[in-house]
Amino acid sequence: MGIVIEHAFTPKGAGDGEDRLLVVEDRDGVHTIAVIDGVTDKSGRSYDGMTGGAQAAECVAATLERLGPGGAPAGAVAAVTSDLVRLRRRWGVADDDPVAPAAVTAVLWPRHNLAWRVGDVHVAVKRSGGWEHHPGDSPLDRVMAGVRAAYLQCLLAEGHSPAELAAHDPGRHMLLPLLTKQSRLALREGPYGYGVLDGRPVPDAFIETFSLEEVTEVVLASDGYLSAAPDLAAAEHQLAQSLAADPLRIGDHPSTKPVAPGASSFDDRTYVRVALHGLAVPAARLPIVTGADEPVAEMT
Repeated sequence: MGIVIEHAFTPKGAGDGEDRLLVVEDRDGVHTIAVIDGVTDKSGRSYDGMTGGAQAAECVAATLERLGPGGAPAGAVAAVTSDLVRLRRRWGVADDDPVAPAAVTAVLWPRHNLAWRVGDVHVAVKRSGGWEHHPGDSPLDRVMAGVRAAYLQCLLAEGHSPAELAAHDPGRHMLLPLLTKQSRLALREGPYGYGVLDGRPVPDAFIETFSLEEVTEVVLASDGYLSAAPDLAAAEHQLAQSLAADPLRIGDHPSTKPVAPGASSFDDRTYVRVALHGLAVPAARLPIVTGADEPVAEMT
């Protein structure tokens, strides 16, 4: 049995963002919890007024809700893939389009003592010995973020201002050729391969599973957070400190994008903490937190 202790969703700016939080329950309680992160759109296209990442996240959420828990994660992934193929066809997106709508997800099936993920969503589980963290970042993410950070550090050393770099982000522009082609490496074995849900078959190697035997709590968090921290307050504090110290995202936690002017963060963020087996249950569930925070102060 799983009981949601706390959960939150905050878009980085105006609009609904590209993250989705799915919590599905029946008369016996919660049976499916998922954090879904739509891949940031690099195409500039609009799909019925939404980005490709938002459309893909909606599609993944609808499929997981329809399926419910049970069976093997590979079966759920196959169903998600089939629905994403239909989404591609609906919008006339070619099979080999490198910037097709895509998403990643981490899913918890508490009745089956199982969590699984495809892509870069953070997962943490609590056992008697403490928390075990499974970060979601990939080698390719780290390489790209590091290159952007090094380039922007060079520009700062030349005298460019942080506000100027945040407004135009030449590091992001430098990465765009790779960002628009990186899906060629998705779902492929190799040093820079990574998992994603985009309508292509997902090899078993990119479907990670986590046994929840003897686990009392599980945290799922999109990569708009620095980690799947043990509680929401810690996750928010961790992020707020980092954003205040490094809105360009070129320091201890580099990213492929900065905090844009007027935005609350560099990415949408979603967090959910779940108690298993009726343990550590609070007196009342907390409501979903929505809406953007106050914008990060402009850099000087």
